[in-house]
Amino acid sequence: MLRGFLHALDTPQIEQLHQATLRILERTGLQIQGRFLLEALADAGCRVDFDACRVWFQPELVERQMAVQHGRYRSVRSSLWYPFCREKPVDRIASPERFIVYYGFATPWIFDYPERRYRKPTIQDQVDMIKLGDVLPSVAAVNAPLICGDFDPRIETIETTRLLLNNTSKPGWVGTSSGREVKYLAELAALVTGDDKQRLRTAPPIFVAAYCTTSPLKLDTRSCDVLQQALKYGFPVNFAPMPILGATSPMTPAGSVVVAAAEILGCMTATTLVDPDVYYFSTSIAAEMDMRTTEICFATPSAILTDIALCELMEQKYGLVHNVEPAYVEAKTPGVQAAMMKVYRQMAFGSTVSLPLAIGTLDSAAVFSPTQAMVDLEVNQALYQFHQGIDVNEETLCLDLIEELEFCSHHTYLESEHTARHFRQTGWNPCLFDRSYCDHTARATLGDENMLDQADKMWRRLVASHQRPERDAPFRRELERIVTAAKQDLLATER
Repeated sequence: MLRGFLHALDTPQIEQLHQATLRILERTGLQIQGRFLLEALADAGCRVDFDACRVWFQPELVERQMAVQHGRYRSVRSSLWYPFCREKPVDRIASPERFIVYYGFATPWIFDYPERRYRKPTIQDQVDMIKLGDVLPSVAAVNAPLICGDFDPRIETIETTRLLLNNTSKPGWVGTSSGREVKYLAELAALVTGDDKQRLRTAPPIFVAAYCTTSPLKLDTRSCDVLQQALKYGFPVNFAPMPILGATSPMTPAGSVVVAAAEILGCMTATTLVDPDVYYFSTSIAAEMDMRTTEICFATPSAILTDIALCELMEQKYGLVHNVEPAYVEAKTPGVQAAMMKVYRQMAFGSTVSLPLAIGTLDSAAVFSPTQAMVDLEVNQALYQFHQGIDVNEETLCLDLIEELEFCSHHTYLESEHTARHFRQTGWNPCLFDRSYCDHTARATLGDENMLDQADKMWRRLVASHQRPERDAPFRRELERIVTAAKQDLLATER
């Protein structure tokens, strides 16, 4: 395992950011569009304007509430859901104990590589992408891959959950932005876990809600509605700002850190007053406005540094786990640009805070491409192996073998049993990258499209090999009961 990491901040800078955040919370405050939170803050002595949904925080209250949460929750996640590292390490980067990739981002578009076009996902697309995640050993949790346009949007989340539970034995999250869905997602989560209270309290499947603050300094009505319902079940709470440098937050990383930190600490202070016992953590996905095109860009130095600085501030000052998300890149199609941006973000995060490995996303996580996912999978394997470092022991030093072969006059390492034992786990053995010998006298061909053609065939072969997981009759009956009740309730209202 590699040791040590790069730092974005020193101790005086962390203190400056802390004091700046407290000042913004005290003088500017937040807009929180949830009365139950405003009432809790008013009861705690904060100045609240209920008509404007605005609250001003007392610094000592923020510090007191954060001190109680210090060190309580230690799991590190890939953005929203899967805890890929169960215990945040003290002296090194957080990384999975085994090779695990983050799969499924509920994207509204899928990229059809043979047709070279984007399209709205169908039910069959959703099923195929669930199957793909199910057959990949490195996918520990299959999150909802797509937003399926074939379903009524009022019940799309519930129908996608049904597809997940019928087509994978390792269901992850589906997410929701509707408070009315929480009850049914909680029932489905309990069904999956056998009502395992500890799992539901720390890492519930099916249900996840990133209570996305709206920079600058707001928590909207929908997030508050979902939060209020989710607290009834004790689910972990994740506040997730997405500051856009130069658009919704200052152009400077330091200023954007202050805005995002104020959103996290203010919302967390309010919610801990309602329920201090749930587990609290945070996520950020910072971006930068391209002033030429107005495109939102994630794979930029300033955006990445903002996320890193937030992570260091949250962990070192408040003892809170803060997650970063490498999957957001602005590349629109599979290929060189997508691979470069993904590697850049993941290497930057992997040398500073944590190594979450995500596959398949394009266009700022609005598009899923199974073709790109196959490329990402192989690149991520190399990133993970690099991060593991080297083992130094009697077997890996192999001094007897070195002395036996001497100068390889009669035998080589290629013929040794030691090489046969180690080449698979030590070597990087991609299927898609061309590492064959080159004929320099022949006309050269560009290999990008050939690699993507192979990647497209690869994911289709994997889906074709999928075997549906077994579910017993009581499980299927309860699944259908919950889905039917949800549909009757959620479809009973007007759009």
